[in-house]
Amino acid sequence: MAEEGTIMKSKPVDDDLNAKTRALFDALHRATGEFAIFGHQNETSNVIGEHTDSDVHAVTGSYPAVWGNDLGGVELDRNRNLDGFGAEAIRNEMLRAFNMGAVNTLSWHSANPLTLGGYGHNMAEGTVKAVLPGGEAHEKFLGWLDRIAAALTTVTDTNGEPIPIVFRPFHEHTGDWFWWCTGSPARPTDTTPEQFVELWRMTIEYLRDVKHMHNVLYAYSPDRSRIDMSTPESLETGYLYAYPRDDYVDVLGFDDYWDIAPAEKSAEDPQARHADLIAMLTLVGRLGKERGKLAAATEVGSPGIFADSYVCDSHDLAIIGANDDTAAEDGSALSDSPWTKYLLAAALANEYARRALWYLPWRNDPDAAGTGAYGTPVAGSRYADDFRRFVRHDFMRLADALPPLYR
Repeated sequence: MAEEGTIMKSKPVDDDLNAKTRALFDALHRATGEFAIFGHQNETSNVIGEHTDSDVHAVTGSYPAVWGNDLGGVELDRNRNLDGFGAEAIRNEMLRAFNMGAVNTLSWHSANPLTLGGYGHNMAEGTVKAVLPGGEAHEKFLGWLDRIAAALTTVTDTNGEPIPIVFRPFHEHTGDWFWWCTGSPARPTDTTPEQFVELWRMTIEYLRDVKHMHNVLYAYSPDRSRIDMSTPESLETGYLYAYPRDDYVDVLGFDDYWDIAPAEKSAEDPQARHADLIAMLTLVGRLGKERGKLAAATEVGSPGIFADSYVCDSHDLAIIGANDDTAAEDGSALSDSPWTKYLLAAALANEYARRALWYLPWRNDPDAAGTGAYGTPVAGSRYADDFRRFVRHDFMRLADALPPLYR
């Protein structure tokens, strides 16, 4: 572990990245601290508004700068992923994002290799042990990785080169809802940190060294809800629980539906949640600087739940800056401004928080309306104007405001 204040040189997990992926890696490092980019899961696949292919575009006039999709179902050789989207549609969406200069990121909600159970039925004791070398499901899992490799390399540019992808496997491992989960130090599962690290390294080595995939950056993303925030030491220990080692990680991310509007409890003390969000952003930004890694809020909820309960203090208002004409000194505009008064204020809180390079809310799923998992405002929403101010702030970028990332 690097000592605090030590800065390590940026080095990708894969020394043989293809030209455009290496260009993306370098461009993202150059951008770190200069601006943040806004992302969205299933950008044109899940759309609530009418007469549009993108709720973000309908509100802001541009598409996101990061587009998220999921590979769940690919391992089972299905024609559609677990969200019901066809493989060809996903490839087309990824290519569209790449052609407009945006970034593609992919998660993988894998079925359980022993039971084939999906959402809600994903855990089974001994699963990680079974897929490691010598385990009963090891060869099956390698076959699954063959299919993942094919999915990650079949989206190509005009020269036939696979386009760059930020891959986020085994996300939220600090929880207890996926077969790869270790849990947290206080609430462990049967999967040990050592087993998770071996699973992570085995997967990256197979994709990179056996399948010769050189268009991938790898993102690490624990779940915030199970991280002990009581002291700086417990925060860092919880975040790095089962960390796979610096040479196997390109992006230090975190998934946060706890501080950015998850369950009802998160609204009970929104100022404390806001402080915790800033602490998470500060941690990943600091570790990123010390370890030569990119940092990101790799999956987040919607801040709308705080709209009627959180009250900005003078520090938040000063951070947002004089250019934000909604920053009333008494905080009275907050009820309609959760994106600027809560999320933007956290993104700008300090030099380390500013190093978090992207924020990716989950998809606009009608079933998630009114919850923290709901993605972005639609045209006509009470939060649409504030969302527009958020993504058009000088520090934020949509696709139409990005510098070239692939050259």
